[in-house]
Parts: sequence; structure tokens; C-alpha cells
Amino acid sequence: MFEAVLFLHVFLITQSFSHVKGEPIENNLNNAQEKLTIEKRNLDKLRTQLQILETDNGIKKPGHRTDSQTHERNNSKQDNNPSIVINPNDNIVITKEIGEYDVPVYSIEATQVKIADVLQALSASFGKSILIDDEIEPTYLASYVNISIKRSPLQDIIEIVLGLQGLEFIQDDDVIYVTSMPKVKLDTPFEYYRDKSIQLYQKAQLKYPSDGRIVKAYFELGNYYYGLGFYFLALKEYQIVVEKYGSSQEAKESLFKIGCCYEKLKAFESARRAYFQFSCSYPKDPLVSDAFLSIGDSLAEQGFYNKAIDIYNKIVREYTENKYSAAIDAQFRMAKTYMQMGDYRAAIPLFLKVRWKHISERTRLETEYYIGNCLYLLNEYQDAGNVFVNYLVSGQDLEFTENAGFFLGECLYKQNNYLGAFQVFKKTIESYPASNKIPYGMYYMGRCLRAMNMVKSAIKVLHDGIQSYPTDVYAAKMALEIARCYFDKEDYWLAYNAFSNFVHEYPNDEFIAEGMVGIGDSLFNDKKYAEAISNYFGLLKTIKKGRISRYVLNRIGECYKHLGKLEEEIRVYKQGFDNGENVDQTLGICQ
Repeated sequence: MFEAVLFLHVFLITQSFSHVKGEPIENNLNNAQEKLTIEKRNLDKLRTQLQILETDNGIKKPGHRTDSQTHERNNSKQDNNPSIVINPNDNIVITKEIGEYDVPVYSIEATQVKIADVLQALSASFGKSILIDDEIEPTYLASYVNISIKRSPLQDIIEIVLGLQGLEFIQDDDVIYVTSMPKVKLDTPFEYYRDKSIQLYQKAQLKYPSDGRIVKAYFELGNYYYGLGFYFLALKEYQIVVEKYGSSQEAKESLFKIGCCYEKLKAFESARRAYFQFSCSYPKDPLVSDAFLSIGDSLAEQGFYNKAIDIYNKIVREYTENKYSAAIDAQFRMAKTYMQMGDYRAAIPLFLKVRWKHISERTRLETEYYIGNCLYLLNEYQDAGNVFVNYLVSGQDLEFTENAGFFLGECLYKQNNYLGAFQVFKKTIESYPASNKIPYGMYYMGRCLRAMNMVKSAIKVLHDGIQSYPTDVYAAKMALEIARCYFDKEDYWLAYNAFSNFVHEYPNDEFIAEGMVGIGDSLFNDKKYAEAISNYFGLLKTIKKGRISRYVLNRIGECYKHLGKLEEEIRVYKQGFDNGENVDQTLGICQ
């Protein structure tokens, strides 16, 4: 009678649910047959679980015992341990017992039964759902087997049964997920399990679109896509949650995530609208301060620096006591915004506040780097160098250690500490062999060696830099520096060739005029005055009036003087006076 009531109850629920969906089962005989088969399986599970309950009740019926009786029972536990015998069908017998340390153990005897039937019986007996991967061929579970396992834990029995077909499983509190062995051996079985859960959510969306609980499926799908970086797909799921299930907890979180998605997609105006809507709808939520921080970030990203600073100041005023340190984060971002604006003086005091107050040690050290960077950009190299040293000696593997090393080297160079700068650059390059700043470091290493009159070594370092990084922006600077080295050695013929090579290889470089002047000066110092004059006149055609033109006119006059051409010399000087130039003063070239 109990079984009949159960069957009728389950069948009526299925009927009601089908009519609500608008799919009466009478209209489709095959569909009805399929549902009937499912219900029969459910009935088998219920029958098995009922058998377990009845056996348990039979064990517990004798009422309570005295302390002495309990003591006697414990002493004779091994002899009188009750067992539960379960018969899902004529060919399967499952026995449940209490083993050592009160741990349940099971025995199973199965004769010529399908693996699928064994799994179904185990599912009912253990009270766990067993889900089969869709990619497993049905023939894997249709094989007939004989099984005899005595007094073993649940996990061991399932492992043996599935191992017969080379299958594996992932176990959760209420679910056992059966899959193929290669997939379980992946480095990230959790991700595989999660992906399968998402597939179930997707099926639930299609099968039960009107169920109120389906909001969880949309929300989790959104989180799944967001985690994979598919922000457009995540956005669609979150929007459905907000539009259809606005009163749910998931709707609140989805609205915030909509802003995050738009921000990731660089749709900053839409992101700000979502964040403002969130802050207005849930003004007391802890995430409101994060929403305003994101609004400020998006304004800064678009170059609206003053508006971003206004938002950050609002957070500083209104969220000073926020346990999430929103005010400190706002000051940190405001300081970085001032850096983007080029207002390094305004950024430094804000960074100092963050360094003393932020809860994160890593962030405090990060502000140390930014302070050094501001001082460096203000050309305050001594103070910047001291800050970079403090940052580097922290002993932690930090994000900006590489940059700090290179900048420290340049700070030392600017203070004429060439040996110290060379050593810092060399150590930093050795520590970061894959850095994209190596050409910059090699360029300054060459300059340090040149400044210490180690010209031959400088040329080698610079030449190696060009060979290793021929397309880098510093390749042109190194080529020009090599020419200067030869000029310093008074090897004017090699200097002439090096300057000529620079002009030929890098015709669009910002220092092309200096290279052309170098060619003329090399000829001038090599006493090849006629060739120098021709080069200088060619240079005058390409440059505007200014320091270089004054210098070149003066050099042409000196060439004519050395050639004994007094009239030409006077003409050149007169041309300089006509142009308002003070050609009597010889101006040095910027080297």
C-alpha cells in the first residue's frame, strides 16, 4: 500500500509539472513511456530506501537498555553486529554493516547484471545521486558482470565497479560523477567538474524555464563566463537575472557584475550607469564603495582626470571608516591619477598617506616605488635613488623590482656615480634576462664606460647591444654613442664612418642632425676642410635657425680660414650677422 501511494504521488507530481509546462503527456506516447520508465526507476530507489528504513526501525524497536546492557552490547559488538540486507532485484544483494570504528561497510553480490543496474542499486542504497558523463558510450554500462565484494567502504566498491570498464569518478557530498579516466587525471579535475555542472545549469534553463529557482542557473552561468573572460556572454546572463528576477539576492550581485562586464569590455559609460544604478538601489551594500572606485577608474581611463579625482574625493569623505579601506584605496588611485596628469608633486603626499595606512604590505611597498618614480620624473635623482634602494632591499619578489633596478642605475648615472650605475645596470640585466629594458640598460652601461674613459669596453657593450636588439629604439642611440666613443678617441676616420652609418641606418631619428654635425666635425678634425664645408652646407638646408645653425656657420667660417679663403670666411660671417646670429661665439654640440 505504501509503495502504491508513493508511486501515485510521484506520478501526479510529474503530470502536474508537465501540464504547467504546456506539454500534456497524453499527446505523446513515447514521451509517456519514457517518463513511466523514469518513474519505475525512482520507485525502485524508493523501495530500496524503504527497505533500509524498515530494517533500521526493526533494529531500534527493543526500546532503551540499561547501562549494563549497553556495556554488554559494546563488548559483544563483533558477534551481534546487525546488518541490513537490500535486494533491489533477484540478481543483486547489498548488505550494509557497521565495521570498526563505527564506519559503515558494504558487501555486494551480483550475478549477470548490467553495470548500469549495479550503479542504480548503489545509488539507492547509499543515498547518493550517480551522474554519468554524457560523453561515455552507453555500451560501457550495458555490459553484464559478476561482482562479489565483501565488507568494503563505499569508495572502494564504486572504484572496483567502474574500474571494470576503465571509468573513474569524482565524489561530492551528495553526488558521484562518473567520467572517463583521462579526464579525471587532468591537472584541474575541479574545473572539469565545474564545466559539467555548467552543462547541467544550461539543461535546466531549457527544461524548466518557468521554475523560480532557475535564477541560480543564470547567475552561475554568468560567473562561469566571467571567470573565463567571456564578458559579453556573462553580461547576457546577468542581465536576464536583473530583468526577470529583480527581487532575488542574485539580482543585486548581478547588477554589480554588469558594471564589471562593461568595464572589462571598455564600455565605460555603460559601466558607470550600471554602477550608479547599483549604488542607488542598494546604498547600504558594502560593494557601493567598490562601485564608486570603479566609476573613478573608468573616468581616469578615458582621460577625465578631474572628474575621476572628484569621485575619489567623495569616497575619501564618505567611506573613511569603511572596514574595506575604501578611502585608502581611493587615495592610492587618486595619486596614480595625478601621475597620469603629470602633477607629480600632488601625487607624492597621497602616496605617503597610503604607505602608512594601507593594510596590504605589498601595496605599501608598491607606493614606495611610485614615490621614487615621481621623484625620478621631477629630476630629483638623489632622493629618487634612495627610495628605489629602500624598495629593492625589502627582500620581496615585487612587481616593480625590475623597473626599480633600471631606474636606480639611471639615478646614479645622473649623479655622476658611473661605477655604481654600471654595476646596478649589470646586475639588473643578469637578474632579468628576458626584460624588454635590457637595450636601455646596455645603452647606459656603454655611457658609463665612456664616462670612465673605458672607450674600448664601451664600444663592445654598445655593439653587442645593437647586434642583440637591432630593432629596438635604443639601437639608434647605441649607434650614435659608438660614434661619440670613436670621436673621443680622436680616431676621426672611424668616427666619420660611425656617424655616417648612424645617419644612413636611422634617417628619421630625433638626433639625426647631431649625427650629421658629427660627420662634419670628424672631417674638420681630420683636416679635410673642403669635405667638411660641403657637409655643413648640406646640413644647413635641412635644419631651422637656432643653436645648430649658428654652430655650423661658425664651423664653415673656420674651415675657410684654414683653407686661407679670407673672402669666403668674411661672407659666411656676414651671412651670420645678416641673420641676427652671434657667430663669433662657438657653440658646443649637445653630447
